[in-house]
Amino acid sequence: MKTFNITLLAALISSPLAAETIDKTWELGVFGDYVKSSTSKENSIDWQQIEAGRGLGIDLQKIINDRWNVRFELAKTRYDIQNGNDTDYGKRYGVDAIYKIEDSGLYMFSGVRRFNNVNSYNAVNVGAGYSFQINDRFSLYSEAAVYRDVDYGHTDQGFKIGIKYAFGDVKQAPIVNKAVKQEVMTVKPAVTKVMVIDTDNDGVSDENDRCANTPANVKVDSKGCALYSEKSVAIKLNVIFENNSSLVKPAMVDDIQRLADFMKEYKDTSVVIEGHSSASGTEEYNLMLSQKRADTIKDLLINKHSIDASRLSAKGFGETQLITTGSTRADNSVNRRVVAKIETTVKEKIIK
Repeated sequence: MKTFNITLLAALISSPLAAETIDKTWELGVFGDYVKSSTSKENSIDWQQIEAGRGLGIDLQKIINDRWNVRFELAKTRYDIQNGNDTDYGKRYGVDAIYKIEDSGLYMFSGVRRFNNVNSYNAVNVGAGYSFQINDRFSLYSEAAVYRDVDYGHTDQGFKIGIKYAFGDVKQAPIVNKAVKQEVMTVKPAVTKVMVIDTDNDGVSDENDRCANTPANVKVDSKGCALYSEKSVAIKLNVIFENNSSLVKPAMVDDIQRLADFMKEYKDTSVVIEGHSSASGTEEYNLMLSQKRADTIKDLLINKHSIDASRLSAKGFGETQLITTGSTRADNSVNRRVVAKIETTVKEKIIK
């Protein structure tokens, strides 16, 4: 009999994870699988020389938290028996506890199974898998597992590949600080209206007017020249990122546009773009990821919004400036961010 060795290839680990914009509650999966029977079964008449089987199944996962899921599985398998001269159909159902490794698509699981094929028996299983997110709702996954028959003492192997659909509500867009404008008015000197002839109608006679043709709606000083106020203008940017991601979510695009428009209006301004991460993962990885997030915003401002690179700098702070030290999903979310702030002062004519 041929012996099959099943090895899970955790491919695509280097691919960026898609940004999540939903709070997942359940995941429904459909999969195809391959089960390799124990060699001792292949040589046993009592087991009708059962060999490998191929099947289809469904599983339903309940999302407990960022680390744990519970899964219910049901599958039907077509086995080769009697040295490949016949077939037998079997069913498998069971439950698993799934532990997810943060900042990666990898996970481990363990559970119990009931097999009904040539003989019926109970088994315990352990395994590992990898999930690759396609978009907010759909993801691909593959797994390798070992099934230990607790009734007869045999060990089977299994490999699975499938697709999952996530159920959950769309997340509310994070509240981002908008541009804040404050006006600081200079002390307005009293205008003495002593007029003989006032050609530009600004309240100052032509005899004393040193600034001719001042618009009538602009306040002027005693010499007929426009009065100015100093105005402090500022804008804040706070872009939230998904776990292990430096991709900008569509909801953040308008806020980056507002920052670009501000810099185009006030051309003497410059900004330091700060990248941050949550505390999950190593310090070295988080520092790299935070720098990558800051560079992403800088590149968008340069390449998409035509902001001069000399006006921009990007710096990653990793996990050194956490907003909150908690470890919940909400805590990690607010820490995964890029922030920027610009303040400047401009002069504007005072309108009557």
